Amino acid sequence: MRNLIVPAALALVLGSTAALAQPDTEKTTTTVATPSGVDKTTTTTTTANDGYAQYRKTVTSKKHYEAAAYVAPEGYTVTRYSLGQRVPTVVLHSGSVMNNYTDYALVAPPNGLTWIRIGNDAFLVEGNTGEVVQADYDLFKG
Repeated sequence: MRNLIVPAALALVLGSTAALAQPDTEKTTTTVATPSGVDKTTTTTTTANDGYAQYRKTVTSKKHYEAAAYVAPEGYTVTRYSLGQRVPTVVLHSGSVMNNYTDYALVAPPNGLTWIRIGNDAFLVEGNTGEVVQADYDLFKG
């Protein structure tokens, strides 16, 4: 009897550990088209447990704003980032930071996050790591 109890207890512990192992992120994608089918907005939402859940999403803008041409930092090639990727520090510490985010209908960033512009896109990034929390593609006219 004793020989059966130990393996059963071990199986119970291992089974409960596997049940508790849940993924950190979950993604959903929604595409909405106008009745004519001409304009589409695609939003990809990623849920994570880092305190930024309400901000974590990807938006392809229908409205495109006029703005000065984007000037990349020296030696940097413009790249389109997606959620979870990290923006190089050369971009974080350049003129790419957007302090006028309200002019472009962007949400106010919470502590620790900042809006940056790269090319025609705007990214909400974690200020220390450069991790992209939100991406707003094609916000600016090209």
